[in-house]
Amino acid sequence: MNVSELLQHAADMTGKAQAIMARKNHDYAGASGDTPFRNFTRVEDLGICNTETGILVRMTDKMSRLCTYVEERKFLVGDETFDDTLLDLINYCIILSCYCKQQNKQSNGSMQPLTYRGQENRT
Repeated sequence: MNVSELLQHAADMTGKAQAIMARKNHDYAGASGDTPFRNFTRVEDLGICNTETGILVRMTDKMSRLCTYVEERKFLVGDETFDDTLLDLINYCIILSCYCKQQNKQSNGSMQPLTYRGQENRT
């Protein structure tokens, strides 16, 4: 593979990732587009963790799946391919970036410590 082929593959993958993000965001967050992080912020609503950590957990799930593939060269669950897993991981990276950027803007440019609603009541 040369640089041109690498860049073309990157363009192809990111284009596919964007199309998947559009479809999945509709299914998870609704057609209005007003709450693109709705399914990710639910972890805070449930008092599990902050949204950023919730996104990282989903990324870790994808990384675990990729590690298994690299070790065994196969997936037993056939409804998600190697590329599907990579595309999901690309999208989670973008979602985390956008969510943090939004939070940064809301906190006047400085990121606040990661907390979530209800955390102050836990011991």
